[in-house]
Amino acid sequence: MTVRIGSHKIYCTRKRDHRTYLWHRIRDLRNEIIDDVLIAEKSGRMPVKALKEKAKLIKKYSRRLKLLNT
Repeated sequence: MTVRIGSHKIYCTRKRDHRTYLWHRIRDLRNEIIDDVLIAEKSGRMPVKALKEKAKLIKKYSRRLKLLNT
């Protein structure tokens, strides 16, 4: 989107910035889940509640990212 103010043009990249934020956040959550599972394998205790919350966030962010790309 381009906004013109007098003879100046300002390019708004809010949609692209939000898309990259969502992608990085999904990637970070996936890495956190992998780390949690590997740590739990060593200790023998799985943090199910935390994994469910992170999985819900990944699903939510993936849905938003899909809507942005269409």
